[in-house]
Amino acid sequence: KQWYQRRVRGNVPAGTVVDRDITSPVNFDFYLNSHQGIQGTNKPAKYTVLVDENKMPADMLYTMTYHLCHVYARCTRSVSVPAPVYYARLATERAREHLGKFVF
Repeated sequence: KQWYQRRVRGNVPAGTVVDRDITSPVNFDFYLNSHQGIQGTNKPAKYTVLVDENKMPADMLYTMTYHLCHVYARCTRSVSVPAPVYYARLATERAREHLGKFVF
């Protein structure tokens, strides 16, 4: 049977990476489902590598990204995107609160 004909129940398992078939044939991009769905359906995050100066192998990049989703201090479970993304968002929100009337 084709994948769409199978009746699979539940969410995609945490740690699932999709890097072919639905990704760009030109750019280096991938989808990573880094977390378990607690309630409802979990949504994988899409990542696009803009510059890879270290020439890191794809599997190493997937693993590093997955592990960075487990170090967010405000949550005891893995999160959908790497912790540095969440921290950058918090920093910009705080900057907007303090400097908003002058800059934004």
